Amino acid sequence: DELHAVLERDGALIIDGLAPADTVARINAEMAPFIEATPGGSDDFSGRATRRTGALIARSPSSHELIQHPLILDVTGRLLHQAQSYQVHLTQMISIGADSPAQAIHRDQWAFDFYEFPSDYHVQCNTMWAMTDFTEQNGATRLMPGSQDLPNDFGHTIDETVAAEMSAGSCLLYSGKVYHGGGANRSVTTRIGLNSTYTVARRRQEACEDGAGARQ
Repeated sequence: DELHAVLERDGALIIDGLAPADTVARINAEMAPFIEATPGGSDDFSGRATRRTGALIARSPSSHELIQHPLILDVTGRLLHQAQSYQVHLTQMISIGADSPAQAIHRDQWAFDFYEFPSDYHVQCNTMWAMTDFTEQNGATRLMPGSQDLPNDFGHTIDETVAAEMSAGSCLLYSGKVYHGGGANRSVTTRIGLNSTYTVARRRQEACEDGAGARQ
């Protein structure tokens, strides 16, 4: 109840240390060869120094513990309560490499061809699990808390956001309405996050090819 209330109010929250360290280690090990085989993005929005590696359910048995985490599913069901059911929308590892610039600020629900959903209707509930520590220096996801209530606007900038800094194993939970974007990685390491998203079941799932032999 408390997490749902905060998510409704702020559009995003962080749950510290939700994933055990051994689970994080196993997922990183299972996905490492696939991440290595994934090329960088083809445009500035995807991030030319960012690798997006999908098909986690098939490739990483350990990822199921996070994708089906009972607390996450419970809060997701509450946020998407206006639909009778919801589904997995997308799973991917997002690896932001060193010297990568910040991503443009956007809403994830724009994946549905910028459809104008009602202001009080949540179509998506998303997670970003920290597979490494997330810091402002290494490209932590940046968000505009409370922005779920703002109109569509392509002009928001990084200066309007805050960094979702968190330790490995923590989970950022956010609505598809919240303005956000990957931060700039000014470190010499790669920032890795597990992004699993959920959508009301009447909407199509997002398909992507990651260049590492998977389509989802």
